Amino acid sequence: MSNKLASNKKANKQSKQAEAETIEISGNILEYIVAILAIAVSVLVPLYLKNGYHGVGDCKYELYRGIMIAGLSITAVFLVIFWLMSNFKIKDALSVLDGFVLAFSILMIISAIAGGNFKECINGYNGWYMGILMLLSFVALYFILSRFGRYYQAILIAMLGTAFITYVIAILHRLLIDPIGVYGLGTEAEISDYYKNMFLSTLGQSSWNSAYLCTIFPVGIGLYCIAKNELLRIASGIFTLVGFMTLVSQNGDSPYFALAGFMPLLFVLCADEARKMMRFFEVVFMFFLSTKCIALLFAWHPFEGLVLEKITSFVLYNKFMWFVAIGSVILWIVFMICEKKKVYNANIVRGIGYTLIGIEMLIIIACIVIMCCFAKGILSEKMMTVVSQIPYLQWNEYWGNGRGKTWMFSVKMFKDMSITNKLFGVGPDGYAPYAYASYSEQLAQMWGELKLTNAHNEWLNALINYGIIGVISYIGIFISAIVSFIKNVKKEPILICFTTTIVSYMCHNFFCYQTVCCTPFVFILIGIGAYICRKSKDNN
Repeated sequence: MSNKLASNKKANKQSKQAEAETIEISGNILEYIVAILAIAVSVLVPLYLKNGYHGVGDCKYELYRGIMIAGLSITAVFLVIFWLMSNFKIKDALSVLDGFVLAFSILMIISAIAGGNFKECINGYNGWYMGILMLLSFVALYFILSRFGRYYQAILIAMLGTAFITYVIAILHRLLIDPIGVYGLGTEAEISDYYKNMFLSTLGQSSWNSAYLCTIFPVGIGLYCIAKNELLRIASGIFTLVGFMTLVSQNGDSPYFALAGFMPLLFVLCADEARKMMRFFEVVFMFFLSTKCIALLFAWHPFEGLVLEKITSFVLYNKFMWFVAIGSVILWIVFMICEKKKVYNANIVRGIGYTLIGIEMLIIIACIVIMCCFAKGILSEKMMTVVSQIPYLQWNEYWGNGRGKTWMFSVKMFKDMSITNKLFGVGPDGYAPYAYASYSEQLAQMWGELKLTNAHNEWLNALINYGIIGVISYIGIFISAIVSFIKNVKKEPILICFTTTIVSYMCHNFFCYQTVCCTPFVFILIGIGAYICRKSKDNN
């Protein structure tokens, strides 16, 4: 009898072991498939151009759609096999971040129904395609990577390597050197200086290029700050310097707002070690060095048709930048001494970081107050004299290359909406159809033949498209990810990369919008961050 029991126990043990091995094999296959899918999106979408800059949004969307249809179809098949093999025993508790992503996926469909243009919301507006299918693909990328993102290192290498290529091309384009032949230099097909100003690298429109830059760039900076491997430090250092050169040669203002958003946070996240603070100030010095490199390159190979924006001109040629360089070197020496003498106090440094963030917030509030007072004409003469020298504080319809006009119209449109639309929106990518159905004459007077396709502010645009409830779930994805990653950053320092990326994306896209060139990548990175948090929790 005892022999029979022992035999049954052994058989059961072998059966469970075989079952576990089968589940593990199917899980491994899924991890490979997910990695291949993420790498394909990260490499092909940024680099692909079909006919130069003509229809760049269409061609990148078509490629992205093809990759996602093929990739998610295969993933779905193996996911079903994985669940069947595990007899549906694998149950993963949902995190707060998961909850926001799920809520958003449901609410965007509700918003499409509430908007009354469900069919138009499926693919989205021509040229942008931020409809239901695109948004669901972002949700899918997040969930599969948060569960099967084991090979995230390969994904990051592919993503950063591709970004580096686009950064180099963007710098060359600013020098009127066209290695990919899209400017048609010296031929009858050569595009005008206006379009050379407006289009960059393999991303197309300069705002698309800067959105992509600000989504990927903080990952490389974060890796440089935490790198212990010398090869990784050198590679991420080169990436950081070239990234800064791209940023300052981009000749746009929004990348600097992204920089102002994530750099103070990076300071706080590096504050736990003197070594990381040394790296932080090496990054600051690299920013200074990049401005001098670009200034020299512009002198060597000038683009005479390029009209520099005020911030770009300031960082390239103002003598104040030398104080940035000297200050970064002095503080680097201070933290080097702290590291050598082991007298470092992380709490004090972190407190300084929080103080800097607080000061930055007060400056932002003060700027908003000044802009409102300027718009109402109630500033004193002394303040008017100061504000007259700073275009960024002069709020009117021309502010931010016409964003003032666009934002004022968008706010008015939201105010005029029904209660249902206020709560649930007009549907994904429904801004333009709704606007032109209700305000066609006004928009024709404002923009003529040009089409106003979105609010040129992702969060205001989301408020109109998804409504109050929908935008809370959407912003909740980013905020809950930041909170989750910061909680786990001591155990997993690599989460610094993803935390700063989210903040950079949010700050940049306050002046920009969702595109196939940036939004899929932020969801990929959030998914990877969630996977690292999940594995860290499982290991503990």
